[in-house]
Amino acid sequence: MITKELSESAVEINAIFDNMNAETLKQIPNNFKDFLKKISSKTYSFQYDKSKKLEEQQLLPKTKGIIALIYRDYLCDEIEKQEYIENCNKVLEKIEQQKYEMYNPNNMFIEKNNVQQKEEILPTVYKSESLIRKFLNKIKNIFIK
Repeated sequence: MITKELSESAVEINAIFDNMNAETLKQIPNNFKDFLKKISSKTYSFQYDKSKKLEEQQLLPKTKGIIALIYRDYLCDEIEKQEYIENCNKVLEKIEQQKYEMYNPNNMFIEKNNVQQKEEILPTVYKSESLIRKFLNKIKNIFIK
């Protein structure tokens, strides 16, 4: 399914392809380039600033992801590809480790136990009820049933 964001990213990628040197552009398959031209948005416009590097361009997040895939699949040799994949895996592992530390189930349960212990320490307030009020409530309960 082609989303609005993907079609806008295709416009940005096509603008990058237009400003890419011929040798690098030859490494990318024509059917991939044709696909991006086919799905590109007709209403979205993107101006590639030639005075800035690719990293400095204001690109959509999905465009950056597609550029990373193009680099990995078409522009890298096998050694670079392996190093790139290893670096990506290290970054993903680091993110997962941070998530685990942040949402560690063992720590979550420990914090809940501490909260429960604090609640148990608090004094309870008893509501004193007069004898007549108790008697009237019992009679009410009999008639309600």
